Amino acid sequence: MDLFTALLYGVGTGLPLVVGATVGVFSRPSRRITAVALAFASGSLITGLSFELFEPAFRTAGLGLTTASLLVGTGFYVGVKYVASVRSDTDGVPIFIAVVIDGLAENVTLGMVLIGGGPVGGPLALLAGIAANNVPEAVVGTSQMIDSGRSAKWVLGLWTATAIGLVLAVVIGYAVFSGVSDTTLALIRGAGGGAVLATLAVEIMPDAYDSGGPSIAFATALGLVATFALL
Repeated sequence: MDLFTALLYGVGTGLPLVVGATVGVFSRPSRRITAVALAFASGSLITGLSFELFEPAFRTAGLGLTTASLLVGTGFYVGVKYVASVRSDTDGVPIFIAVVIDGLAENVTLGMVLIGGGPVGGPLALLAGIAANNVPEAVVGTSQMIDSGRSAKWVLGLWTATAIGLVLAVVIGYAVFSGVSDTTLALIRGAGGGAVLATLAVEIMPDAYDSGGPSIAFATALGLVATFALL
């Protein structure tokens, strides 16, 4: 893997935000469709964090250190969410903040997964989960921003700038951590896995259930199987 590959993966996570924002400007997908997309993304991310983050970290650093790093990543994400949860209105800003927080954690982690080469299927599984999650979140956030009076130009510009930032996050994750030791990288992977797991528990899966009900679990199962097939 190289920086150009990291850039391509970054585009793969950022472009869905622009697509979702465009859809949100011109249409209103049903809550059910959004829920299915979020649930599918949940299954995809479970595969990615299990086989590309936690398992490699466990093989290198052992169960104790990996568990500790996982909890650190989880705690960091939870802390940031508490700080950012001061807003509860429906103008789309809370969703946007959530996308930025989740996206930075996920995309820096994706950049780390690209370090060292290995089978291409693993990073693709994580990429698929991130991309599948970004579309519906951008759709919902954009719809709320438009309904609150924001112009389409302003909203699309905001999401495009965010997408560019997330592309850079993948490149930075790859470039910054390429020279660290195997053990350090393993611990960082564990922390990244904790952040992704917290994203699932706090944001993605609850949103999918609230909009789709218990049957949405089938989409989660399909997302897991689909991305597992990429490994």
